[in-house]
Amino acid sequence: MTGDSLVRPLRLDPNPVWRSYLGGKELRRFRGLPPGDDNNFPEDWLGATVRARNGANSQGKHEGISRVAVDAREQLLPGVLRKNPERWWGDHLPTRWPVDETGVLIKFLDSKTRLHLQAHPDAAFVSKHFGGTAGKTECWYILSTRSDDAYVYLGFQRAPSRSEWARMVRDQDLAGMLACFDRIPVRPGDCLAVPAGTPHAIGEGILMIELQEPTDWVVRCEFEVGGLRLPESARYMGLDLDTCLNVFDYTSTPVSEVLARFRQVPVETTAGKSHTEFRVIRPELENFFRLRKLMGTGDAQWAGGELAILIVTYGSGRIAGHAAEGGSAWLLPGSVNEWHWCGDEKKPWEVVLAQPPTVE
Repeated sequence: MTGDSLVRPLRLDPNPVWRSYLGGKELRRFRGLPPGDDNNFPEDWLGATVRARNGANSQGKHEGISRVAVDAREQLLPGVLRKNPERWWGDHLPTRWPVDETGVLIKFLDSKTRLHLQAHPDAAFVSKHFGGTAGKTECWYILSTRSDDAYVYLGFQRAPSRSEWARMVRDQDLAGMLACFDRIPVRPGDCLAVPAGTPHAIGEGILMIELQEPTDWVVRCEFEVGGLRLPESARYMGLDLDTCLNVFDYTSTPVSEVLARFRQVPVETTAGKSHTEFRVIRPELENFFRLRKLMGTGDAQWAGGELAILIVTYGSGRIAGHAAEGGSAWLLPGSVNEWHWCGDEKKPWEVVLAQPPTVE
């Protein structure tokens, strides 16, 4: 690996992953790909070291894991990280996970249909039943919506008892399940945390950046959405319903409390001559993932020294000499202590920096 490549960001080309719901049309537009209809590839995993759990619908043994071009040769990302950890982690080598894993899963997600009602296990549940170390707390950063009435379900507003929820799931009583929720409106720029155990569903017509613990575990309570019926293997993570009922938080949470607890309000951290930087995710969640946002016109700079994924949400510019258009994503090595962005002084731009948890 040459000295120049040690400080070069790597473009993250599209990495589509099969899912059990339809979407992807707006995602492909955002990524600058040829137009196409919604299909079963509504997600694009960025800088991923996690395999997708797709069972019979698997697209290959490495599905989900990113491939990157290093010195003109395409390679799986875990091998690239393992070969030269100092390049990627700088002075902050991780101790909570191996150097060939990123410690986080970052993706684009574009829903045509509402996703299944579901919840994700926490680390204690995963450790007990699967021997892993990470659960699946996640966070949604909304990029765009297909309509003005976009919404999500987040937490029970009228919580059922454990036995009532079990009956609804067994009977596939969708009306009963939906009656436990209120729609929570969302719009571009919103950011919502989804702690493990929180029942939820992403509504139709939402394009987002999703950050989550580096797993693909999910308990789905609704067996059919958008005309596709889930096989039993895709419902309860290979366990039984009674065991999976322990995943859910059976607490009634009014929408006002959901927003107070889970909505992330950006906090300005740096105001430069031509740009402003914000911390998007609250410090108490940075044990799972981190997100910063920069916006402005003209040039900007920000602190490096850690692995990060740069996503250009709108506008364009140049990063380390590379043209970075809207919709592009880049893996930034931690061996670079400061990054410089060159933008047009008359055209606004916005980028976000998605990162693993703090490693120290």
